[in-house]
Amino acid sequence: TNHSDAELAFAKVQEMLVKVLPIAADNLLETGGIVALVGPTGVGKTTTIGKLAAKFILKQGSSQVALITTDNYRIAAHEQLNTYGRILDVPVRVASSAEELRSLINGFADKRLVLIDTAGMSQRDMKLVEQINTLQQNEVSIRSYLVMSAATEYKAMNAIIKAFSVFDPQATILTKLDEAVTIGSAISSIIEHNLPLSFIADGQQVPEDIHSPNARS
Repeated sequence: TNHSDAELAFAKVQEMLVKVLPIAADNLLETGGIVALVGPTGVGKTTTIGKLAAKFILKQGSSQVALITTDNYRIAAHEQLNTYGRILDVPVRVASSAEELRSLINGFADKRLVLIDTAGMSQRDMKLVEQINTLQQNEVSIRSYLVMSAATEYKAMNAIIKAFSVFDPQATILTKLDEAVTIGSAISSIIEHNLPLSFIADGQQVPEDIHSPNARS
C-alpha cells in the first residue's frame, strides 16, 4: 500500500539523517539547563517546548521544569504555552524585558530545566537578542537552539541560519519532517553550517513526536 511505502521512505530518510548530519553532543533531556528556542514564525517552537518539557518531566518530575515566553506579540502562543503549563503542572511566565527575564530565571534557580519560548521574529527585530546578550553578560548561561522546519527550501534555510547566528545557537531542532516533501535542502544547509542536530520532530503529538537523532542508529 501507499501507506507502507511512505513509512519505508520515511524510515530511510531517518537513517540518512543519522549518517550524514552532525549530531549534538549534549543531552538536554538528561542535563537540563536554561534553554531558549529561537527561529522564524510557524516552525513549531511552542509545540517543541511542550514536547521537551513533557519528555523531561517523564524522567525528572514536574517540579523540575519552568516555562518562560518572551513572545509579547501573539496571544495564541501564550495560550498554547499556558495550556502546556496546566497539563504538565509547571509554571509559565511572560518576560517583556531583560530585567524581567533575569528576575524570572533567578526565581527558577531550583528548576533543572527552564525553557524559553521566543517570538518568531524577523531579523530586524533585535529586541530578544539584546535580552539574551544582556543576560549572558550577567553570567546567566542561556543556551540557544535554532528551530527550523524541514520543509524549508535551501536558500531560505541559509538565510534563517545567517539571521539567527546572532544567538550563537549550539544546535538545531528540525521540525515538520512529516510535512517535508524533500529534506535534502535542510540537510545540506545544516551540514554546510556545521550546526549539530539535537532533535527531530515529525508530528503534533506531545510528547511522542520528538526524537533524538542518535536514537535512530
